[in-house]
Formats: sequence, C-alpha cells, structure tokens
Amino acid sequence: MAGALLCEKKCSGERQTPGYSDDMILSLPYFDIIAPKGENRGLPFDVESYCLGDRYIHLVLPGDVNRKALTVYIRDSEGNYLAKRVYDMTGKVMIGPWELTADQHELPVMCFQTGDHEIYDMMNASDEKDIICDGNMQIFVSKKDMQENGWYREYLSTSEDRSKKTTASLQGRGNDSWGSNRKKSYTLRLGKAQNLLGMGKNKSWNLIGNAYDKSLIKNLVFNELSERSGIEYQPQMRNIVLYVDGRYEGVYTLTTKVSVDRNRVDLKKGDLFYKMDPPEADQPIRYESKTWFEDGLPYPLADLKYPENASPETIEEASSVLQRFIDAVEDPSCPDIEEVADIDSLIRYYWIEEASMNFDAWQRSVYMYYSRSDGKIHMGPVWDMDRSLGSPYDKQGMLFDTPQGWRVRNAGWYSMLFENDGFRKQVADTYFNGGIREELLDGISLFEEKKNRMGEDGRLNYLFFAHANDIGAPDIFGDAPDYDSYCDRMIGFYRERVEWIDKAMMEEAK
Repeated sequence: MAGALLCEKKCSGERQTPGYSDDMILSLPYFDIIAPKGENRGLPFDVESYCLGDRYIHLVLPGDVNRKALTVYIRDSEGNYLAKRVYDMTGKVMIGPWELTADQHELPVMCFQTGDHEIYDMMNASDEKDIICDGNMQIFVSKKDMQENGWYREYLSTSEDRSKKTTASLQGRGNDSWGSNRKKSYTLRLGKAQNLLGMGKNKSWNLIGNAYDKSLIKNLVFNELSERSGIEYQPQMRNIVLYVDGRYEGVYTLTTKVSVDRNRVDLKKGDLFYKMDPPEADQPIRYESKTWFEDGLPYPLADLKYPENASPETIEEASSVLQRFIDAVEDPSCPDIEEVADIDSLIRYYWIEEASMNFDAWQRSVYMYYSRSDGKIHMGPVWDMDRSLGSPYDKQGMLFDTPQGWRVRNAGWYSMLFENDGFRKQVADTYFNGGIREELLDGISLFEEKKNRMGEDGRLNYLFFAHANDIGAPDIFGDAPDYDSYCDRMIGFYRERVEWIDKAMMEEAK
C-alpha cells in the first residue's frame, strides 16, 4: 500500500470495528471512507467520501484539517465499520487498485445537520417546494479568513449565549433550476437572526446552487459591478461550501434575500416595490395588457412585493403607477419619461444587463421600486445572473451566443426606450462620463479575481457537478476539461463583449 500507514491509536469516540485487512476489504463489492470529527483535529463534522469512477475514492475536507495524520474508517455498503486507518493523505493512498485522495477547501464551509435525512431526500425529490427540512446550521471559516476578514471562527444557529444550538431549516427555491437533480437551491431560515460572514443580521437567506453556471462566479461579479455602477440595494453574497449530514453538496452562493427592510431595500410608507416575473420564461411580454398582479391574465404580470398584504386601494394605486411607467416607455416621443422614471437608475441598470447579455433583462427577476418622495420608478436591484454571458436560447428572434452586437437594447421595453433620442444621448453620456465604461472594462480583472479566489473549491465543484447538466441547459463554452479552462473561456467571452461595446460606443460618438 502506497502512502504511509501511521498508526491506529485509541481516542475518545472511537468506533468499534472487526479490523478487516486490506485483502478482506478488497473482496467486498463496495466500500467507502468516513473521516470522523472526534478523531481529527480541526474537523467539525463527520465527512463521507465520494466514489468518482472506478476505483477512485475522494475525500473533501475543511481547510484547517491536518491531512498528514488523517483518521478514517472503512465501511461496507450498509454503513458497517470494517477497519480504522490513519493515513498520510497529503499524497494519494492506495488500497490495492483503489486510489484514495483528499483535497481541502479554501472557502468557508457550511454544515447543515438534518433532523431526518429522509425528509431532506423527499424535499429534493419533490416537484413542489413546500417540504421543509429542519435541522441545525454551522459555518466554519479558516484562520486565514478570520485574520483577513474579521470573521468568527464558527457561526451557529444558536441561542444568544452561543452555547446551545437552535433550529434552522431548508426549503426549496427557484423556478427552472429546481429541475436540477443534483444541485438544488434553497431558502435557509435561522431560528435567530445572525450576521453571517459579515453580510448583516438576517433570519432568512438564499443558498443558490448555480445549476446553470459552472463558473459559480457570474452572480458574484455582476452583483459587485452593479454596486460599483451605482445600483442601490444590491444583495450581499459570499460563496461557501455546503455539506448536508456530512455529504459534500458543492459550492453554493449564500446571499441575503431581496426584500424590504432597513438593511436591504430601505423603503418608506407609501413606497412600492415590484418584481416583474411572468410565469413562463419563453413568453413574450405584451405591455398593452394593462393588467397587473393577478394570475391568469395576459402578460406581463408583476408581483407587488411591498407593501405586504396590500389593501385593494394600494393595489389599484400600484397598478396605476406601474402602468404610467409602461405607457411612457412605450411612447418614443413621450416627454414624460423623466417624470415617471429615474433615468439615471434606468440607464445604469441597462448597462449591466447589456454587458452581461442577460436575456431575461426586460422580463424575469426584474426588480423596481417607486419612491413617493420623488414620484418616480427606480430600477434595481440586479438579480439572477447565472444564465447571462452567452446562451443559445432564442428570445424575440435573437440568439445570445456571440459576444458581438447589441442584444438587450433591441428587445423588450429597451427597444422602445432607444427610439427616444434623448434617452440614447443620456445612455452615451452615462457610459463615457458616468463611470460605466471604466467599471465594465474593470469587470475583466474582477472575473479573474473571483475565479482565483475560488481556487480548489471551483475545481472540486466542477469535478463533482459540472458535467451533470441534468436540467438540459445548453452551454456555449462546451465541455471544458477543467474548471480553469471553463472560466478562461467565459472570461474571454466577457472581454470580447465589453471591448465590442466600447468600440461600438466610440463609433456612435463620432
């Protein structure tokens, strides 16, 4: 056996085994590995192995675990403990022809411990998203992150004295992405509001699986670009690694929810908050419908997010405010567009959508709010960018699979806005004089920075999940051999995109 077998020392919590030899283990049709928390310093929970392909067993461990003397148990298919081993897993270890390897995370690690794993499986197998899985949550960060970010060593779903765990829960979320068989997204609810990873105190969070984004960084980059470009109230986001009952579930984006409170979208009495989200993504929007907020009516449909439980009078007012905005957008000669909309936010929002080539830019997950203080619609936050930057889906007769050409300005309400000469001039002025040009070009280095920050975690997630593609989403970047190659192709696409935009804007300015 290659790899040093160091010892079989006794320790607290040791599990009883019959002490199978390697030959006895190799005679079995199946075996796997578990690294126990009580017998490995720095390991906060039991970690189970994965079998990837024939004769290849993989352990993925939090960053502070010592791989030089890793205690593991070998189990059969029924979970019986067969033997205890202590290996030096800084290199590969062989059990006959079986190769054991261990990698370590660089991102913060979230462990969700269910009260009943069967409920977790039922939740993930259901087409609906009404099943709730209760449990406890912990987040563990490395010593490096503690020093650089001032984060706690450990975040818990705990009571106030941090000595006793309380409940947390997972519940399914997402529309098309819920169809993924392997990487679901969830709503995470805590029994007590906590400031997770410096993102502010909240009880309710999103865990985004990024089933459509093999790079895992589109949401992070465009969220930060939106903030830099002047879009208000962007959600807070951090990538983490998720384990459920010791099983590695991949890299997730932990985010604050898009909602109204003083820490997020800070609206006042009399303000209104909308989400444009028709039920079918491939349906064209027909603005002449003049109907809002009710199921079963012609498109578009809007959801009034604030105020909650609005009175019939408030709903009628919200419908009227939104319709005035749509009427102004539809009329290229309308002199009232600046009276009903905050043009600066509308333009800055447009530039993020255009640079990202988001084919849902005028239709799905589009947020806007009405401020009674100025009587205008404001755009934002920007949200749901995992399907941006290249897609062969046809929307209003256009494909989004090449980085050249105007896309967003030729579709939806933007096609109508760009018939307004005054609006076009303001778009150009904001690009050259409002900081947009610099931010979009700086996005190239921001993508590189986020990719490098993913490190081994991006590579591991790609190894485990990126080739599944079980939701049938076409990918114009092809079947890249590894995470870094995939990201390089995507970043190259973004570079060509913003460079084409810059050249086109220079030509228009002549």
